[in-house]
Amino acid sequence: MNLEELLGRKRVLEIEKEAIKKYMGPHEHDKNLEYEWEKINKELEEIEKKIEELKAKEN
Repeated sequence: MNLEELLGRKRVLEIEKEAIKKYMGPHEHDKNLEYEWEKINKELEEIEKKIEELKAKEN
């Protein structure tokens, strides 16, 4: 993936994360939502690392 694709995917994941946050109250923890939340966070971390690597290569 190039930088533009990574930034686009990051934005999509951030939107999905915000949507899940609306449904995850402090006392409501649906297992599926928790799974999706963790999956999104993991992918976001990986994307951030790739973005940093690509930016470092450009400089």
